[in-house]
Order: sequence, then structure tokens, then C-alpha cells
Amino acid sequence: MGALVLLVALVTGAGLYVRGTLPAPVPPLAGPFGYHDYARALDSVRPSGDVDFAGLLKDRAGLDRFVASLASVSPHNRPELFPTPEDGLAYWINAYNALVLQHLVERYPDGVAAAWFGSFYWGHAWPVGGERLTLWALEQRILFGEYADPRVHFALFRGTRGGPRLDGAPYQPDFLDAQLNDASRRFMGDKRHVRLEGTTVHLASLFKTRREDFLAALPEGRGGNVLQFVWAFLPDTCEERPGCDTRGDLDRACGTQLDQCGLAFAPEDLTLPDAADAASRR
Repeated sequence: MGALVLLVALVTGAGLYVRGTLPAPVPPLAGPFGYHDYARALDSVRPSGDVDFAGLLKDRAGLDRFVASLASVSPHNRPELFPTPEDGLAYWINAYNALVLQHLVERYPDGVAAAWFGSFYWGHAWPVGGERLTLWALEQRILFGEYADPRVHFALFRGTRGGPRLDGAPYQPDFLDAQLNDASRRFMGDKRHVRLEGTTVHLASLFKTRREDFLAALPEGRGGNVLQFVWAFLPDTCEERPGCDTRGDLDRACGTQLDQCGLAFAPEDLTLPDAADAASRR
């Protein structure tokens, strides 16, 4: 009986840890909360989405200050600082991305992809506004539990070259809708994520693993087709991305109901989006 009680306690404790429901100390905030320090760190992001990790490693003070400020303030413990849903959502996206970025800098030149669904995603927790939050808790319980905007999937940096890219500026509440649309368009306009081949559409694996989130956002609900969500963010022309697939291309290949195409899901490029590595391949 004692062993059973211990096992239940361990399982319960692990569940509380993963879900981010354990308390954390709240240090005093050194000054007004803002994204200035984080914006400075994002100067290391190249237009391609690759990151100058070597440069950021040498000048990481701003990133570390921003991550430290997350322990003091969040929309949960200081709601008066985040009066609108846009304020809250921008905070949580920036927090998620900054934590991933800092962890990558600390491990550089190694990546985190191999351990993404291991200790990094489930087992590492940071103090955020009085809670100890894992990435799982940030993503599942907060970002998609409290806000449920599927465009957020394309804004979350996972430290892989094949995943959503890190933007070069923080998400801001006043421009959040436009920024999320831009992130979605960047993702759809990348042939690694959406590519037509005859009547087969090759999609990033994200569209398979989070299919229900995308379907729930459609007017038809979960009875719709995930290609309808893809279509909404495909470009009309490829002037900025030569060789991309457009809405018209999808219509011609798949029919106006987008039901004449088969789907294939491409594996994600799990390499680190390191600007130094990208330069060496040119």
C-alpha cells in the first residue's frame, strides 16, 4: 500500500509539474515591464529566419534580462498590466519564444530538436509570474487553452529550421492580428511547408498533428478540409517568393471545394536554424 501511495504521489506531482500548476517565487521587477530587451536579442534574427547564435551568445544580456522579468510579471499575476486579450497573447508568445531562444543559446551549438518531446518540452520548467511553467503548459494550457487562435502555431519558435521561423521583432498587442497573419503567410508561402505536385499537396507535419485546431477555425468546423485553412494564407502571386504555390494553383489542382487532392505530410527539417551554418552551405 505504501508503494502504491508513493507511486500515486509521484504521478500526481509529475502531472502538476508538466501542467505548470506548481508555484514559483516572484522576484521584484527591476523596472517597468516591456519588450525592449527582447527586441535587442531579436536583432540576431536574419531575414531568412536563421539566427546568429554565435553573436547572441556573446551579447545575451538583453535576452537574459527579459527572461528574468518573466518571473516577476505575467497576465496571470498582474492582469492590470495586460488589459486586453491582445496584451496577454502577445506576452505569452514572446515568453515562449524567448525561453526557447535562451535555451538554445545556452546549449549552442547543439540544438534541442532531438529532445523536443522529452525533457525540453515536458520536463524543464521556468518561473513565470508565480508559476513554474513547462513549454507544454505554455502551449497547451495557456496559448491554446485560453486563446485558441490556430495562427499562433505559426508564431511559436521551436528551434528547428523546418518549423515556424522566429520573427525579427517582438509580437506587440497593437499589431498582433497583422503579425499573426504575416507569420501564417510566411509559413504557407514556404515550399517546405506547402507544395503542390500534381493532385497531391505536400504539407508540413504540423497540419497533421494539430489538424483539429485548424479545422475548428473554419466556418464548416471540424467537417471541413484543412486545405481551406491553408488556402486562406497562400499568396495570390509569387512576386516575393518565386516558385511558390498560390491560391489559384491550389484551386486549379484541387477544385473549388479543394476536395480533389490527396495530402502527404513531409517530415520537418530538425536542424538548428543557425546563420553560421546557413552561410557555410552557400
